[in-house]
Amino acid sequence: MRSVRLLSSLSRGAASGRLGGGGLQNQSIRAFGVTNGAGGDEDRGSPPSDQPPAGTVSSGGRQRLQQPLAPSTRLRVFGPQARAVRHKSSLPQHDETEAEAQDAVDAAALEAAPRLDNNTSESVVDYTSDATKAGTPSPWAVFDAWGAGDVIVDPLSGEEEALLSPDMVRIPMSDDDPAAAGLPDESEILSSYDKLLRRKSSVHFGYPYNLMYNHEELYEFMKYSINNLGDPFITSNYGVHSRQFECSVIDFFARLWKMEEDSYWGYVTTCGTEGNLHGILLARECHPDGVLYSSRETHYSIFKAARYYRMDAKAIPTLPMGEIDYDALAAEIEKNRDRPVIINVNIGTTVKGAVDNLDRILRILNTLKIPRERFHIHIDGALFAMMMPFVDWAPELSFEKPIDSIAVSGHKMLGCPMPCGIALSRKEHVKKVEQRIDYLNSVDTTIMGSRNGQAALYLWYSLRKKGVAGIKRDVV
Repeated sequence: MRSVRLLSSLSRGAASGRLGGGGLQNQSIRAFGVTNGAGGDEDRGSPPSDQPPAGTVSSGGRQRLQQPLAPSTRLRVFGPQARAVRHKSSLPQHDETEAEAQDAVDAAALEAAPRLDNNTSESVVDYTSDATKAGTPSPWAVFDAWGAGDVIVDPLSGEEEALLSPDMVRIPMSDDDPAAAGLPDESEILSSYDKLLRRKSSVHFGYPYNLMYNHEELYEFMKYSINNLGDPFITSNYGVHSRQFECSVIDFFARLWKMEEDSYWGYVTTCGTEGNLHGILLARECHPDGVLYSSRETHYSIFKAARYYRMDAKAIPTLPMGEIDYDALAAEIEKNRDRPVIINVNIGTTVKGAVDNLDRILRILNTLKIPRERFHIHIDGALFAMMMPFVDWAPELSFEKPIDSIAVSGHKMLGCPMPCGIALSRKEHVKKVEQRIDYLNSVDTTIMGSRNGQAALYLWYSLRKKGVAGIKRDVV
């Protein structure tokens, strides 16, 4: 039930059209019965007082938690004076003793965890040496809501399910293959598969995809092998491409995020993860000895990039609402100020939808007197970066600020039948990875070689049909 309440709260937060303050982040925390009040991170670690605990509401003169906390729940506080705040209850003393014993076990495990250096705070996970990190725990990982709406689309019959079994979809090696005997016709299999997908798509819980789209006008183009291999701005020798549409998509987002003409470069990716891999690659090439800082609730693709590129990476603790702990970030940068700073800023974390405060991070760099040539900022905006420009009172996200690259998903907010995304960066950074490929008659600047030209066409079509006004209607 907790996962259902969380998802319901997330939906309400998204529907409000506001990401700051009482938006998605607060809603997701309330779903667990925990809030940090209006004081934000300044309230962290405040000792219990006579005031009702955060996350309570009044009911008939009595105080009650919106969602009761487990007796052993601790809010771990990171900072110069780290401490644990326990919400005690009237349970027997031995239960409290067991919880304290578990605290000791947790502390011992933290102390024994491998660390690359002795300069890292105990509250900061040195990701490069921590192979257990695999992404933020998800409340819907234990709740399969796909196709939960049986009243909308009838479930498959036993015969229909059997048509999709491994034995039925097997590909025979020859006409004489014994496995080929009795196999159903492909049309029968696809008919069952279509019914399965209609049922699975009838109730869409947990994953933030926009399924309200209609691309029937583009079906005719599926008969072409459209490949945008090479750089999107440099023509290759492959003639069946959608490069003109791809460049139009990149131009749109460059204007949306206020990039000056001829100062940007980008391409249509297979997903937000590819955009993150590209953005962090550029950061590594610009600062080979830099340290990557990102919050613990960061999407796993950022730490995947660190692993792929052999980068030192620090997983910074988060505040209760899911955004990065700014004090811990500042302290860690200060400890490593002899090395360049690479920061991933989350604009919508995977589970809580938390938005890191870009302006506050820039103030930290300014306070620590980190010069512009010594820091690099990548924005993981897969979830909300496409929404932020249309949300009232949302923090401004633009390249007028000293950011270097951004990655966005196209199949989430905009809607697309295939996973896709957009990577956008400052043009001068791309020169560091550019290589001439003679047989393509183009240059290699992207993660992938052959690239799906259909995705660029679908994104262009969605943007043209919706327009800025249509996207704003979807957001708010």
